[in-house]
Amino acid sequence: MPDGDAPDVTPLYEAWSLHGADRYATGDLRARSRYLGLEHDDLRACLTQAADVVDVPAEDGRGTVVPLHAPDTPEPTDEYVVWDPDSDAVGYFDESFGISGAHSRVPLDDVVATAIAHRVRFWHPARAPGGDTDPDGPLAAATVPDGVPPTDPLAGRDRRAFFDTLRETVRGERAAERDQTRDAHADADLRRLVDEHAVDGPFVLVSTTAHSDRPADVRVQYAPDDGAPADIDLVAAFDLYPDNRVLVDAFHDALPFPARVASVDGPLVTLQPTWERVTDPEGVATTLADADPFWLRGLLNPVPYTRRLDAIDAVWETPAKRRLLTGQRPLSFSRPPNRRHADLALDDHQQRALAWAVAADDVACIHGPPGTGKTRTLAAVVAESVARGERVLVTAHSNQAVDTLLVGDSTLDAADDGSLHGVLGDDPTVDIARHGRHSRNRVVDDHYRQRGVDAADVVAATTNGAATFDQNAFDLAVVDEATQASRAATAIAVNAADTLVLAGDHRQLPPYGVREGGAGEMRPSLFETLIDRYGDDVAVLLARQYRMHDAIAGFPNEAFYGGRLETAAVAADRAVDGLPPVAVVDVAGQERRDERGASVRNAAEASVVADRVDTIRRAGVEPGDLGVIAAYSDHVSAIRGVLADRGLDRPALTVDTVDSFQGGERDAVVVSFARSNDAHDAGFLEHPAAGPRRLNVALTRARRHLSLVGDWATLTDPASHRSPAASCADVYADLYDTLADHADARLFNRR
Repeated sequence: MPDGDAPDVTPLYEAWSLHGADRYATGDLRARSRYLGLEHDDLRACLTQAADVVDVPAEDGRGTVVPLHAPDTPEPTDEYVVWDPDSDAVGYFDESFGISGAHSRVPLDDVVATAIAHRVRFWHPARAPGGDTDPDGPLAAATVPDGVPPTDPLAGRDRRAFFDTLRETVRGERAAERDQTRDAHADADLRRLVDEHAVDGPFVLVSTTAHSDRPADVRVQYAPDDGAPADIDLVAAFDLYPDNRVLVDAFHDALPFPARVASVDGPLVTLQPTWERVTDPEGVATTLADADPFWLRGLLNPVPYTRRLDAIDAVWETPAKRRLLTGQRPLSFSRPPNRRHADLALDDHQQRALAWAVAADDVACIHGPPGTGKTRTLAAVVAESVARGERVLVTAHSNQAVDTLLVGDSTLDAADDGSLHGVLGDDPTVDIARHGRHSRNRVVDDHYRQRGVDAADVVAATTNGAATFDQNAFDLAVVDEATQASRAATAIAVNAADTLVLAGDHRQLPPYGVREGGAGEMRPSLFETLIDRYGDDVAVLLARQYRMHDAIAGFPNEAFYGGRLETAAVAADRAVDGLPPVAVVDVAGQERRDERGASVRNAAEASVVADRVDTIRRAGVEPGDLGVIAAYSDHVSAIRGVLADRGLDRPALTVDTVDSFQGGERDAVVVSFARSNDAHDAGFLEHPAAGPRRLNVALTRARRHLSLVGDWATLTDPASHRSPAASCADVYADLYDTLADHADARLFNRR
């Protein structure tokens, strides 16, 4: 809390008298507050200020009387405590000693998160009674609701249908993955796949088990031809597990054929051919002995899908969890906070989110737009939960997202203070373990990989990895990037913990899935589903962004967040010397489609993008601080080709699609939309549901400079085959008009 002149609170207490007042009965300090408590120094300042103003000695002469405010106003009540600064203790009336009661005194540290602390907070010298708190101080508005009632609960058969839909989605994704891999393999050259290490092997035939003229089992052994050790663990080397589905291929016309992995024993693999899916089973069976070496292509690992189905079933069979997901009961917020475990600076919005999360009995949703400190807030949530003796699961849909929350930007020499590694890594009383084998982060490897999971206070794992834990194995599950995870995957976290904290941004790209048959679609996350069930009140917004120059943040704020975001002073004016914060380039190109007609490239735009990259580099931006976002994968290739031709490509310079950039940030970003045609057809960019979300992601990656390259005539008018309601071209038109009028944006015409 900052220093300040002591306010004149005397008028509020002129009529207050010790006569007739009762000592505040706390039930041995069990009346915990649902608000963030004060830290030791701030609480001491409140009590000292009150004692100076009231100046009424305690009856036994040990300390001074401090009147308690009403719960939410500075108005005095007839309740009081005694502040004894000499012993750093607070005296109160303890009813547990019987009818007559007795005076109890407790150390100040035991009072910091109680109702007593909440009801003396207006005494702080830096806060006038009834006034606003310092926006970055510990007394910031951190109230939480008593409860959130459902606004749209599912009724009757809809509840079962909701879970049936989740199951069917998982089964469809399982079939789609198998079919996609099979189709991709059919179109590929085995020699190229071997050279690119896209297949595992080589394997040689050891034996077959007869079953009429078709072997029931085919046993193969790893036999490397490069002198590498053959006696290896294939589970570790190739992620080859029993029950995996694979394609068995060789340089023979009769192959490949699909099979199930029956067992893995060191370098030996037993395969069970799926003969019903083989067009010519007799031909395959007769050529097995002459076809080796064999190569295995992973067709399907059913384990993740089985785990999701098991989690969905477990949630369905648990009434409290089932009723939560279907909106059949109100959410409550009554868990008391503890003294914050770590000295982690939080702004007022982050503190409010922390208060919601630690008070939630069931679930709390933290809406974290880009650059608002979501990871830092979640680290504080975990630290608070651990401080009160709870066991915490930290999870996300990907290994990278898990490691971001666990170690952030930490190096082997320095910890990121906004990560769990920075907050709890040096605490010898807290054991943190990383579950799973697929993290590639060196800090994770050095500090958390080898720790035992069973006894750990905090376990970090992907949602799929968390499926190995029993129901309610954790007191709290914190799910980061929850709006990018499917409902089925998040059900694993629901099943694993008593309480759930979901963090994400449902204004950016949602989970994306492929149905059986190959059709792709956006899908709602559990975060969005809970908002549908309980309304916007179930989510608390982090409303101060620290990433972008104000000119970069301006349009996304108004278009996607209702103008509720504010830009922190530290970010408001950050820019690249010599460049405007935003540059808009209007270029008339000619799009070209790939052979399948599924992707688009635009040579004219690729050339302009290279110009922008050159300009930004000359302004002093290093390649690792510069990113290029292309709307289509084929356009990514076109841009990389032009950069290479001009000598501008560098390993650290990232050129990728919008989807791949979600969650990332750079000092400078160039966005290229690729679409340019007389029909004003912007393809999926103008889809009314996905288009604005994809645009939001693209616009919010840059910190200091953003360049937007496109044919704005194509982007800002609906396609000829679309009605205005079926197009988000109006969003692009608003973006262009907003930037055209913005003092910190520059428009360049390359037509």
